[in-house]
Amino acid sequence: MIGTLNGFSSSVMMNVLRNNSSLMQDLTIQLSTGKKAQTYGGLGRDAGMALDYRSQITSVKGYQSSIEQAQVQISMMNLGLERVVEIGAEISGSATGTQYDISSNNQSVAQVTAATLSREMIGILNTEVDGDFVFSGTTTDVEPAINYDRIVYGYGGEDGLLTVTDERIRADAGADGLGRLDLSTVGPTMTLSEEVTDFGYKLSAVTSTLSNVTVAGPAGSPASIDVTVTGEPVAGQVLSFTFDMPDGSSEIIQMTGHQGATSPSEGKFSVSGAPGTIATAIQDVLTYQLGQNVASAGEAASRIQGSMDFFLTSGGGEPKRVVGVPETATTLDTATAAGKPTLNWYVGDNDALVSSRDTAKVQIDNKLDVSYGARANEDSIARQLAYMTAFSLPTYDQNSDADEERYTTFADAISSGLSSVNQGDVVKTTLTEIGVASKVMEDANLRHHTSLSMLQTALTDKEGINDEEVAAKIMTIRTTIEASYQAASMMYNLSLTKFI
Repeated sequence: MIGTLNGFSSSVMMNVLRNNSSLMQDLTIQLSTGKKAQTYGGLGRDAGMALDYRSQITSVKGYQSSIEQAQVQISMMNLGLERVVEIGAEISGSATGTQYDISSNNQSVAQVTAATLSREMIGILNTEVDGDFVFSGTTTDVEPAINYDRIVYGYGGEDGLLTVTDERIRADAGADGLGRLDLSTVGPTMTLSEEVTDFGYKLSAVTSTLSNVTVAGPAGSPASIDVTVTGEPVAGQVLSFTFDMPDGSSEIIQMTGHQGATSPSEGKFSVSGAPGTIATAIQDVLTYQLGQNVASAGEAASRIQGSMDFFLTSGGGEPKRVVGVPETATTLDTATAAGKPTLNWYVGDNDALVSSRDTAKVQIDNKLDVSYGARANEDSIARQLAYMTAFSLPTYDQNSDADEERYTTFADAISSGLSSVNQGDVVKTTLTEIGVASKVMEDANLRHHTSLSMLQTALTDKEGINDEEVAAKIMTIRTTIEASYQAASMMYNLSLTKFI
C-alpha cells in the first residue's frame, strides 16, 4: 500500500519536474529571441494575423524602396532642368548685352558662349543615374542626345543643323530676296501679294494716314494688299505694312511721304506727281525696305524657324526640310518625304502614344502609381536648344555695317526668345510637373512611415513578448523547480546534479 503510493507520488513528481523544466526552457528561448514562438504554429490563432502584418510590412518597405530610387532620379532631373533654365537666362542676357565685337573666328563672345552652353545642355540631357538615362523616355539604356558637332555639321551622310537652317533662309528669302512677295504697279494702284508657298513673309495688315490714298486687304488667296493713289498725299503722312514672319514674330515696314527729292534707303517716298508716279514711288521704297528687312530680320526669323524645324521632333516626329531647290520651293515636309537624309538629334524613346511623364512610373502605394518620366526632345526643352544652337551658327564681318545689322537683329531675337517669359517659364512648367510627382511621393512616404510603425507594433503584439513578464515567470518557475528538486531529493535522496 505504502509502496504503491510512493510509486505513484514519484511518477507525479517526475512529471512535474519535466514539465517545469520544459516550460523553463521555452521561457528562456522566448527571453533570448524576444518572440512568443519559433514557428507560426506556436502562435495559435494569432498566426494568421501575424502573417498578414508581415505581408503588409513587406509591401510598405517595397514602396519605400521604390520611392527612394525614384526620388534620386527626380533629384538629378530637377538639378539638370534648373541648370537649363539658368543657361537660357545667361544666353538671353549675353545676347542683348554684348556689343558688336567680332573676334578672329568671325563670331561674337556671346555666340561662342552659346556654343559652349549648348554643349553643356546636351550633357545635361544625357544625365545618367544608376545606369538609366533619365531624359530618354522608356529607352533608359540609350543616351538620348547626339553631340553638338554632329548636330551642327551632320554625320554619316546625314545633314546637320547648319545645312537645314541655311536652306530655310534661302527658301524664305526667295530668289529675289523679297521674302516670297510680289510687287507690281498698274496705273495708280500698287499691289503687294504673297506667293503660293509655305515659306516667306505673310501679309498681316496695312494701315495708312495718307490723304488721297486708299488701302485694301490683306484679302484673297494668296493674300494681297492694294494701295490706290487718287491724289497727292500730305508730306509727313505714313503708310505701314505688317508682316507675319517665318518664326511667328511680326515685322512692320513703315514709309513716310516727303516733299522733294527722296531715297528709298531713307524710307521716304515723294508725294509729288501724278497718282501713277506716286504709286511707283511707294513700290520702289517698299521694294528696297523689304530687301533690307529680309536680309536682317528675315534671316534671323528664318534661322530660328529652321532650327525649330530641326529640333522639334516630339511625338514620333523627325526634322522637317525644304522640299526641292530652296529659292523656288513651295513645300516644307519631313526629311524622309523631302528625300534629304537628316540627322535626328534625339534618339531616345519617341512614342507618340505615350506622354513623356508616363515613360517612367513607380508604384508608391496600393493602386497608386506616379508618373515622372521625361524626354530630351519635349517641346519646351527642344525649343531652348534650338535657339541656343541657332545663335552659335552664323559668322559676321567686324567691318560690315550690313553684318552689324544682321547680328544686332538676330541677337535681339535670341534674347527675346530665351527670356524668362518666352522660355524659362516654359521649362519651369516641366519642373513643376515633375515636382508635383515628387511631392506625391513624399506624402506617400510619410504615410508609409506611420503605417510601418503601427504594423510593427501590431506584429510585436502578436509575435513578441513582454520581457518583464517572461522574466517574472522564469523566476517563478525556477523557484518551483528548486522546490520540486528539494522534495524529490528528500524522497529519493537525490541531488540536482544526479537528476540532471
